[in-house]
Amino acid sequence: MKRAAKDNVERIFQQSYISHKAGRFFEAEKGYRKLLSIKPKWGQPMSALGILYLDQNRPDKAKPLFEKAAGLNPPDLSACYQLGRLKQMENDHQGAIPVYRQMLEQQPEAGLVWNNLGVAYRETGNADEAMDSFRAAVRFAPDMAEAWNNLGVALDEQGQVEQALNAYQKAIKIQPDYVSPHLNIGIILQKFERFKEAETHYRKVLESQPKNEIAQFMLQSISGGDSPPDAAPVNHVRSIFDQCAEDFEAILVGELEYKTPERLFHLVRPYLTEKMEILDLGCGTGLGAVLYRPFAKKLTGVDVSEKMLEKAAEKKIYSRLEVFDIMQPWAFPVKFDLIYSSDVFVYFGDLDQIIKSAVTCLAPGGKIAFSVEKLKDDATDYQLYPSGRYAHSRNYVQTCLNRHGLEPLALESADIRKQSGDPVEGFLVVAQKQ
Repeated sequence: MKRAAKDNVERIFQQSYISHKAGRFFEAEKGYRKLLSIKPKWGQPMSALGILYLDQNRPDKAKPLFEKAAGLNPPDLSACYQLGRLKQMENDHQGAIPVYRQMLEQQPEAGLVWNNLGVAYRETGNADEAMDSFRAAVRFAPDMAEAWNNLGVALDEQGQVEQALNAYQKAIKIQPDYVSPHLNIGIILQKFERFKEAETHYRKVLESQPKNEIAQFMLQSISGGDSPPDAAPVNHVRSIFDQCAEDFEAILVGELEYKTPERLFHLVRPYLTEKMEILDLGCGTGLGAVLYRPFAKKLTGVDVSEKMLEKAAEKKIYSRLEVFDIMQPWAFPVKFDLIYSSDVFVYFGDLDQIIKSAVTCLAPGGKIAFSVEKLKDDATDYQLYPSGRYAHSRNYVQTCLNRHGLEPLALESADIRKQSGDPVEGFLVVAQKQ
């Protein structure tokens, strides 16, 4: 290309870029398209036009441009980055990984790209690769608070609590009002019963986000009080189980000697027959599902955590699995002969709505079986503990069952899990729709 022609295309690009930044999208698009008519394989205006479409909330038009620019030789690195981000926005984290890898071959010290790659690996369940990526991110971008927070989460998920706290603290040092690390630190400190320190971090969260439901809930769990919230925030519960999905069974069964699914099954076993429609409410990874499978015509599993459902799907036990929020309206295509739920109701104080919804989905004579933590004071319906879980009184559970036409078949005390090495007492309940 002659010097004058090269100067002309550079001038058109600069003018188009200025128009783009000024919000004059029509002028900018016209300029970018003119450049591509002159140089069809010029990645810079191709990528810029894709970004313009993103700015107009038109990702369907942006994506083909990023794919084309990323496929050039050499690839346009801006297009690679935008394509990776777009894939992640579409929840295609697996598809984003090779795009970021391609970019890092050209820019191996791009901390921001390492951070995004770490997120993609974490979302696809590759914890080791995620950890390595976040470590690279903080090495090449040590002033990136988000990368330190993500490294903290990765360390936290692998049980490296002290290292996680250190990473979170570094994120806060860089960005003192950064909500996520404050919340993460608060939750860790609360687990170690360092309540005053945890409260300080929750209040920092609420300074920036006064309506943050998780911080409000955790504060209430520490302070107690006569008017606890009706339930844990759904995003909090989802986050808990999304983070622990990979090691959930090893920790719960191996370390905490969790046997509630088996104990609940043995209690409900005398009432089971063949070819039942069964709902596993809050199924998690499917602990105990194999016990119910021989009695099921169809076994449906629902959970608020998509990552837990992915683990449940690997067992190939369920007829159907779906993401489900218990507090939303229930709409199932069949009536169930049995609804069972292990260690789920502990995230809800007011059980009235859940029991009511369950009854509407039970066939005549259908049964519900569930576990709750035991509140010894029958003068109180339920109480929120610093663990972030609820305990319920026997009187309250019986009242809920009676109110909705359920006849108790069994209501027994049992150790339902361990906390800090000590058994936690609860109730196992089986009731029948009259």
